[in-house]
Amino acid sequence: MKNEGYGKYFVKAYDLLNTEINYTEWCDFYEKCFEKASKPVKNVCETACGTGNLAIELSKRGYNVTALDISEDMLSEADKKAYDAGISNIRFTLQDMCDFKLYTNPQAIICMASSINCLKTNAQLEEAFSSAYNALDDGGLFIFDISTKKKFETVYADNAYILEDEMVLLAWQNYYNTKTKRCDFYLSFFFENENGSYDRYDEVSGEKMFTEKTILKSLDKAGFKDVSVFCGLDFSKGSENTDDRLFYLCKKEEK
Repeated sequence: MKNEGYGKYFVKAYDLLNTEINYTEWCDFYEKCFEKASKPVKNVCETACGTGNLAIELSKRGYNVTALDISEDMLSEADKKAYDAGISNIRFTLQDMCDFKLYTNPQAIICMASSINCLKTNAQLEEAFSSAYNALDDGGLFIFDISTKKKFETVYADNAYILEDEMVLLAWQNYYNTKTKRCDFYLSFFFENENGSYDRYDEVSGEKMFTEKTILKSLDKAGFKDVSVFCGLDFSKGSENTDDRLFYLCKKEEK
């Protein structure tokens, strides 16, 4: 089942949409998670890597990184960032998180920034979890986070937002379908030209809300029996009803 990519203008504004993420702090959190793996973590795979910020931070810390995404535009931007940072040892690859293959089984697979919510169906969710399980080294870790029921119903909902950064302004209108649990994002991008004028481009994106029950059931079906759930980078416990984001730490059994 093929997952769909992003629009090219969404790619240009991707970092603007994720300004709240401190990649250094998140990477510190992942390294604490790595301590729970059965083997030392040397090889890491990031699925839905976006513009490469986490992959670059992991590479700087000495990990062998494979980073995949379904968007050629995302990967092009990520590769440019890595080149500008003087990093040449990240393997960027055009693959779908629902069906990917790796040359080496990593000790950790990461899917960050609620990328799991970009999947459209429970079937895709199960495929993504199965792909991660099959790709992992025995005793390895699958770490991901999701936007929760609370976030969809209060932060996303039918709200509108304006985001602005250097040379770009984004008008963002949400429409949340309480039956399908999908929130469609209607995005209008305004990119500033050198003469001060703006060009407008419109795109539609969206995310689906998966309940904790559905996620745990899908993880179990994929083979993950050892699963921990947190609401923050400090490993604090949380709930889909009270927290905007939940982190899942899943360990593949040793054979």
